[in-house]
Amino acid sequence: MRYNSARALASPPLQLNMFPDEPALQEKNGAVYTKPWVVEMILDLCGYTSDANLVDAVAMEPAAGAGVFVCAMARRLVSSCRRQGRPILDCRDSLIVRELIESSAEETRTRTLAALRAMGVLIEDAEMLTRTWIAPGDYLSEGSSLPKADFVIGNPPYIRLEDVNSSIMAQYRSGFATMKGRSDIYIGFYEAALTQLKPNGVCGFICADRWMLNQYGTELRRHITSQFSVETIIEMHTAGAFESDVSAYPAVTVIRRQMQKAVVVASINENISPSMGVLVADSLSHLRETGHLVNPISGMTAGRFDTWFSKGEPWPCTSPERLMMLKYLEQNFPPLESFGTRVGIGVASGADNVFITTRADTAEASRMLPLALASDVAGGKLEWSGHYLVDPWSPQGLVNLAQHPLLSAYYRRHETRLLERNVGKRNPAAWYRTIDRVNHDLLGKRKLYIPDIKSRIFPVLDDGKTYPHHNLYFIESEQWDLEVLGGLLLSDVAQFFVECYGVRMRGGYLRFQAQYLRKIRIPNPSDIPEHLALLLKEAFRARDVRLATSIAQQLYRIDQIPAGDYIGN
Repeated sequence: MRYNSARALASPPLQLNMFPDEPALQEKNGAVYTKPWVVEMILDLCGYTSDANLVDAVAMEPAAGAGVFVCAMARRLVSSCRRQGRPILDCRDSLIVRELIESSAEETRTRTLAALRAMGVLIEDAEMLTRTWIAPGDYLSEGSSLPKADFVIGNPPYIRLEDVNSSIMAQYRSGFATMKGRSDIYIGFYEAALTQLKPNGVCGFICADRWMLNQYGTELRRHITSQFSVETIIEMHTAGAFESDVSAYPAVTVIRRQMQKAVVVASINENISPSMGVLVADSLSHLRETGHLVNPISGMTAGRFDTWFSKGEPWPCTSPERLMMLKYLEQNFPPLESFGTRVGIGVASGADNVFITTRADTAEASRMLPLALASDVAGGKLEWSGHYLVDPWSPQGLVNLAQHPLLSAYYRRHETRLLERNVGKRNPAAWYRTIDRVNHDLLGKRKLYIPDIKSRIFPVLDDGKTYPHHNLYFIESEQWDLEVLGGLLLSDVAQFFVECYGVRMRGGYLRFQAQYLRKIRIPNPSDIPEHLALLLKEAFRARDVRLATSIAQQLYRIDQIPAGDYIGN
């Protein structure tokens, strides 16, 4: 894929109404302000330190907000300049700052001016530097007009593309190949920042970490792993990184323009002391260089990894302990879709109120498909509720309505509703089709059902009596005894995989989608001793998670599963 963010975009007039005001994650047009100790830590991790030659480097702050990064960078820049005995105005080309909202840019100038004056910079020099450095502007629209940078550091705004003015949104999407699907605007900031870097240049951002896991971050992850080196990731979900209390799932990422080398993954929790920011940066830098964490820090865990994920794979970085366990399991066990095993999803109709009924005489008996709903497996066993899919499919394709008068009469009564669907508009000759085609071979097969939305993984056996609705995923296998596999999937080990790769919804629920289920690793069924297989079957039938987990730990050769926010609940 070719990335074209380096080309200049036509810069639109700056408008205060380009973005709506949304207080949930945006104090001011997407701004969530970073605490000073976190800023200092990020600057240290990036090597933007006063003992380096910052004067001859170029540093970029792409979304200044209230100026907390800019003030810290200005202080370090001035100190670096003085250490070299150079005139202060040598720094005028060393820092570039952009802020979309002109009033915020002016606020940043005022604060930066005060910071320079506090360091004894003459008023006329301080005013010249702040005027030169800081300008209102849309970073995503300036493109290649900006100089290449040694450092791009900051806190990009959090605004979903759907909340951006439609013409600006179209411009961003055309300019940044990584902004796919339900992307957030910070995806564009990452791509623009990485494009701006010189060789060996570094980007240090604190940002929501959802892009590391979600589908909309796939192209950004692919872009990074193809051309850059991930150096450090620090998960800070509970560390209080921002001045306001927001549910932004923040993480610090340090990414360098070079070939991939060792990566440090750390987790900082609410027990970290703000006074420890400098020590955190020193410890993590030493860990990445030597492989040793010399000074354990209360409130922080960290690990070093010699390999990283490839292409667009998700980056499950909730904690170094969990990542170590994940890498061990993925290196030693094959994925779930091995040994003749397949994961799929049930049928989506596009009009459930038409296609699903409890009346068995709605159409010809051959057209009434017993349908399992998520509510049918809520008790741990399949208890069919008597729902049917009014089925328009045969193994050969859509049925001929002329040959099924009851089915035809039923669909004709609902023809207007069915034609309103997108699938009906796209296929006017097949207006009565469901979105998904029915695979009739699946009906008679034994399979495991897993509800889409649950707090934990919940496999339930179907003996071949029903067909799944789209809120149920299914697992079928040629080699597994499905009750043995069901016992493994009931365990905390299976839950661990989905916890690592999945994203929690509001209320603490997980999506058990096929893409996450396929990440689960399994032993070879022929390697499971008979007595352990029997215990797994017993655990599955009794819904005994503790027993299932105990047996799974033996089979995976692990002593314990690293705890997460919800593991084992």
